[in-house]
Amino acid sequence: MSENNEIREDETEPIPPFKCPEWASKPISNVYLEIIKNGVNIDRVDISKDKFTVFGRSSEVSSVLLDHPSVSRRHAALVYHGVNNRFYLIDLQSATGTQVNDEQIKPLTPTTIKENFTFKFGSSSKHFILKGTSNTNPSSSPSEPKTVTCRHLLVKHQGSRNPSSWRESKITRTKERAITKLNEFRAAITSGQATFEDLAHKNSDCSSAKRGGYLDPFKRGQMQKPFEDCAFSLKVGEISGIVDTDSGVHIIERLA
Repeated sequence: MSENNEIREDETEPIPPFKCPEWASKPISNVYLEIIKNGVNIDRVDISKDKFTVFGRSSEVSSVLLDHPSVSRRHAALVYHGVNNRFYLIDLQSATGTQVNDEQIKPLTPTTIKENFTFKFGSSSKHFILKGTSNTNPSSSPSEPKTVTCRHLLVKHQGSRNPSSWRESKITRTKERAITKLNEFRAAITSGQATFEDLAHKNSDCSSAKRGGYLDPFKRGQMQKPFEDCAFSLKVGEISGIVDTDSGVHIIERLA
């Protein structure tokens, strides 16, 4: 047992590759995983090209690599079941376990992963969120819209490309403080203590604040890519997690 009392696997033993179940098939839509770290959307992983995705520390047997020491070399696999039109996450007898929506799952037991479910491995601070499954049934799901309409709340920080706004001529807050403020705003909105429009009007560092954060409809290619990708992935009425762009950190509500 290590100093931090986490169980470690035997690093000297060879790692067998993941054996794909017979029921697995390739997804039929552009499903992907959002990667969140410390409340910030840092990346996305396309999982639409293969029947399964393996997570772990070893590049020999894993397609999504995690460098946290608590993660096993071959930790877990996400597998698509075409007949059920559903993803399943399987913990591959990892040393430190796998959590889905903050609950530990049983090893070697396929666990359903639905749209917006969150999962993590060991003590890693990275969280993965499944996106795009609403389009896996082409007979009943529409294609991506040409435009979306959103409102957003922007909090700039000292590392923003233009660290000033209508509210402050010189913004000196750290990115960490900006994220904390934005998390507080999001919590107030989701709890019903405040509306998105009111908080954006009073606190957003974007000029759209005067319209409660409202943005005119836009199509792909008009916004910074992290903002655009998030906006197009949201359902109408859904509020995003924190989105990190060159302008600062945002939360987004899709309106149409």
